[in-house]
Amino acid sequence: MSDDLQAAPPASMQPPARRVRGRWLVLLRDGLALAALTLAVLNVASVQRNRSAQAVLAQGEEAAVRAQTVVNLNSSLVQLMAKTAVEQQDVALRELLARNGVTFQLSTPSQIPAPPQATAP
Repeated sequence: MSDDLQAAPPASMQPPARRVRGRWLVLLRDGLALAALTLAVLNVASVQRNRSAQAVLAQGEEAAVRAQTVVNLNSSLVQLMAKTAVEQQDVALRELLARNGVTFQLSTPSQIPAPPQATAP
């Protein structure tokens, strides 16, 4: 055998300082592996928590969109009822709207602005 290819002596034949350093390195390696594994598990848990929070947020956004749709529909319905009350001169409908806090003003034809007229060249 050549001097360059000699195998390392067994741990029992190594000097005590080298054995202690080797054990310390093994413990450090194992500790770092355990820390990496712990961080990976914590990352997975964090991702799951984030997905759950996103699902709750999406449900809230969906509810807000539905509520806005109802508000728009309600506004259109009240405007239509007020217009009908005026056009049909329905006193009962006017009173119903007033009891529910809906007030409106009648506009006379003189208050409505005339559309702009095009001028001929």
